[in-house]
Amino acid sequence: MESRELLEKKQHGNAMRPFAKYGTVFDDNLTNYPMHWHEEMEVIRVQAGRGLVFIDGKKLEVKQGDILVVNPYLLHSVARLDDEVMSIESVVFNLRMLESSIADACTVKYLAPLINRTHLCARIISTEHPDYSVFNENMTTLLMACNDRQEGYELAVKANLMWLFYHFYNKGLVRRKTVEDEEKYSGVLKTALDYIQKHVSEPLTVADIAATCGYSETYMMKLFKKMTGYTCVEYVNSYRLKECAERLLSSKDKILDIAYEYGFNNISYFNLQFKKVYGMTPKEYRALKGR
Repeated sequence: MESRELLEKKQHGNAMRPFAKYGTVFDDNLTNYPMHWHEEMEVIRVQAGRGLVFIDGKKLEVKQGDILVVNPYLLHSVARLDDEVMSIESVVFNLRMLESSIADACTVKYLAPLINRTHLCARIISTEHPDYSVFNENMTTLLMACNDRQEGYELAVKANLMWLFYHFYNKGLVRRKTVEDEEKYSGVLKTALDYIQKHVSEPLTVADIAATCGYSETYMMKLFKKMTGYTCVEYVNSYRLKECAERLLSSKDKILDIAYEYGFNNISYFNLQFKKVYGMTPKEYRALKGR
């Protein structure tokens, strides 16, 4: 069972247009987009800067121009690297929008295996890849169609997505899913993240997380670090800070009460950690963002 807690709640497009285009800037105001998954596929291009992307436990250091593919249902997160500002543009779409109503070769040989997750597209096309220019041109026309929204742009989006998959298959960048351990480890990570989100306002230890997943603390710490890039403690603190930041803007509760609610019993430590992530104190953040 996929963890419903980590399912992204945002609806991407609608029944008539089952796709959506996004632009995101990662800076002091938004340092990362936490681990999540969605049923749709996502293609991303780094427009500027550098960052870290985790896709199904694989850590990818990305830079301007790199193209990323997130296959359906896979856990993924995005973060800036060090203090560098990174901007990305992405298109999230339902693969079924490309299916034919008849069982033609396109659907049976290429799309159905992607929908059923027996085939996976490569995670990254870096600027050094020998076929990068082909994919980059494809992404440019896809993003332009989404941006311009001129008459017939839905056809352009659909055509460019089909063209994108042609390139993936033609260049040998689609593989059969054969490694069961990846699914196993991904399931363990989803269980751990689900537990953290449900108990974020309670005392949390590595032992608690490990016990929930049925592993030793040592093994849990190694697996968590490998698949997320964070230690368990770092992730818990990061998630708690994100929750605190949201509460600062959505409520008039005292900063001290919010900090205590999410496990920060030392207000000086809370202020220090908050400033490291958001570049300002909680008070300054509320005053600036809460307008």
